[in-house]
Amino acid sequence: MNRLGWKQFWRLLPLLVAVTGAHSAAPSSHESPVYVGSPACRACHAEQFKAWAGSQHDLAMQPATESTVLGDFNDRVFEYRSVRTRFYRERQHFMVETQGKDDRQHSYEIAYTFGVSPLQQYLVGFPDGRYQALTVAWDTRPAERGGQRWFSLYPDEDTPPGDELNWLAPAHTWNTACAECHSTNLRKGYDAAKDSFSTTWSDIDVGCEACHGPGSRHVQLAGVAQAGVGDGHPGDHGLVVQLGGGAA
Repeated sequence: MNRLGWKQFWRLLPLLVAVTGAHSAAPSSHESPVYVGSPACRACHAEQFKAWAGSQHDLAMQPATESTVLGDFNDRVFEYRSVRTRFYRERQHFMVETQGKDDRQHSYEIAYTFGVSPLQQYLVGFPDGRYQALTVAWDTRPAERGGQRWFSLYPDEDTPPGDELNWLAPAHTWNTACAECHSTNLRKGYDAAKDSFSTTWSDIDVGCEACHGPGSRHVQLAGVAQAGVGDGHPGDHGLVVQLGGGAA
């Protein structure tokens, strides 16, 4: 099953639990919990979900769309230290033309946004499953505070192809350097024989389970409790990790 298929499965899992929970006992503490996705937490934790939605955790990584891309892609050119980077649109796609490994200019499609404030970076995907983070970023602060502009993350450095700080170097490979902190239940999926990645996640952003761990047991226990069967929540509330003195 591909990433989107699994994601849909986990989002539907709470509905399956709700249907079956009333007729079953509380789940065994020996069962291995699985990730169910942040929306599964919404019904019982509406206030917390509302505070999370739209937060920097929620927006830590997003597909590049009209509503998520904050940078100016209206054929804008940024030049520094003889490197020319152009940001533009190609129909519905967000594109960048910049220096490649061969020192020549190449065009790349932006796949994902990365972060929202005070800057937003952009990820470019490659056939081997790698995603590279551009080192020219968008300053999202208001113009009166010096923002609304493209800038280099390394303004005082020369970063030619092959340099450890170049945007195509391992230091800026999303799969290994960035992804684990920006997505939930990340699996790098590195294939050493092919030197390639098949990276997956359960939530693209930093969701509830990034801190609390897989929540299937917690969701099932909630369904059992609401149905008035079982012996109530165990001390750990069915969560791998509890924060703030426990969870409901």
